[in-house]
Amino acid sequence: MEYRYDLRLIVRCVKMHYEENLKQNEIADRLGISKATVSRIINYAKEVGIVEYKINTPYPEEILWLEKELEKKYRLMEVIIADVESDDEWEIKRAIAREAAKYLNRILKPGMLVGVSSGTTLAEIPRYIENNKINDYTFVPMVGGNGQYIPKIQTNNIALNFARVFKADAKILHAPAMVERIENKRMLVEDPGIKNVLSLTEKLDVALMGIGSSSLQSTVKMIAEFLNHEELAQIQDKGAVADVCNIFVDKDGNGEGFESNDRVIGVTLENIKKTPIRVGVAGHMSKMDAICGVVKTKIINVLITDIGVAKALVERG
Repeated sequence: MEYRYDLRLIVRCVKMHYEENLKQNEIADRLGISKATVSRIINYAKEVGIVEYKINTPYPEEILWLEKELEKKYRLMEVIIADVESDDEWEIKRAIAREAAKYLNRILKPGMLVGVSSGTTLAEIPRYIENNKINDYTFVPMVGGNGQYIPKIQTNNIALNFARVFKADAKILHAPAMVERIENKRMLVEDPGIKNVLSLTEKLDVALMGIGSSSLQSTVKMIAEFLNHEELAQIQDKGAVADVCNIFVDKDGNGEGFESNDRVIGVTLENIKKTPIRVGVAGHMSKMDAICGVVKTKIINVLITDIGVAKALVERG
C-alpha cells in the first residue's frame, strides 16, 4: 500500500500521541513539523486503519445498544436507561431519579431557567443531587398545584427542593393546576405574581417533566378534584394517551380536543415544544402507552426510563 505520508512518520506520530500521551504541539516540536500536519497525520492513520479503537466497557452493552436504538428510532437527542429490571414501581422510580440527577448535574449551565412539573419520580430526584456550590439556576413550576394530594409531589415543592440542593433560586406559582371554569382562569392569570411566573415558562432552557397516563390510577387521583368521573371518561374516549403538566394529548401529540386543557394554569403545549431541552422522566410498564405516545410526538427530546420500557419501545412499531 502506498501511504500519503512517510510510514515511519505516521507510526511515530501516533505512538507519541496515544502511547506517550504527548499533545499535538509537543509532537510537532519533537519531529520538526507543524501542529496542523500532526493533526492530519493522526486523522489519516485512523482512516487507513493504522489506528483502531477498542473500548473495553464494564457498563452493560445491552443498555448502550438500547439507548442508541431509541435515539435513532424516535430521533431523540439523548436516551438514558436506568440499569434496573423490576416489577417494583418505587425501585424503578428511584433508579430513574438517580440517573436524572446525574444528567442535570452534567447539563445545567449558569443562567438557565429550568421548568419542573409535578410527579412522584421528579420529587425523588433532589435526594440524589450531589452539589457543594452556589449555582445560578432558577427552577420554575410549569403548572399550578394539585390541591392537597401528596404535597411533596406538587410543582412548587419540587421547584423549592431543587433550588435547595443546587443552592439556586426558585419561583412559586400561587395558583391551582386547573380551574372549574375558564372565566376563573382569565381572572387568575392576570394576577401580577402568577403572570410573572407564567411568563417564565415561555423562555425555559430546560423542561423537566413527569409523564402521566390518562388511565393510570395515580394520575387520575392527582387531577380528580378538577375533573369528575364523566369528564375523565370523555377524555379517555377522545383518545388521550398521556398528560404532561396536566395537559392531555392524543397519540399524535395534539391537545386541542380536550376541553380541560384550556382550564390548566401553567405552561402551554406550544411553549413546551419550543423549549430546547425537554426531558421526560418516567418508567414502569404501567406507563408504557403514555411514554410511547409522548416520545412519538416530539413533546420530549430526552428520555430517562428503565430497561423494561426501553425494550418495549424498541419493539413497538
